Amino acid sequence: MSPVPGIIVVVLGLLGMVLSVHFKGLRYFDRPSVARHSWFDPALDLVKWLLLLAGLALLARASLASFFVAAGTLVVLGCYRRFIRSARFQQRLLARDCASLRRNRPELSDEEMLFEIALRRHPRWGPELIEQMVRDYPTVEAFARIMVKMERGFRGFSGKRASSG
Repeated sequence: MSPVPGIIVVVLGLLGMVLSVHFKGLRYFDRPSVARHSWFDPALDLVKWLLLLAGLALLARASLASFFVAAGTLVVLGCYRRFIRSARFQQRLLARDCASLRRNRPELSDEEMLFEIALRRHPRWGPELIEQMVRDYPTVEAFARIMVKMERGFRGFSGKRASSG
């Protein structure tokens, strides 16, 4: 049996993950009408994971070696994604951006630098929100922590309901 169908199904699962991130990043009214329903995100999540698992199962049936290569690659990619989204790595990126901006525009204060960087990264957040963030979290470390939380979408920011129980 050929591993090609398994590879195709795994790639479709990965494409589903990319689509999921894309749709979740859009504002409500920027989404297509079908993606505005409350069941769309959970349904897409279910489909992408089912495709990924089905593709891995097909690969395991075709060749254990191809299964282990694909599974190992997925684990490495997952670890890489988790690392680059970590608060520590984002803090390092923010510090690097601050140092670069300080070299290019030494007249800016620390608050102005944080504002400039946040506005460049997330223009949809708006200047009022970013100004408040800079006032509340004036250091690079604290600002990086809150930016990571907001990028991930934490309860109270993303509009998710508190879990009961």
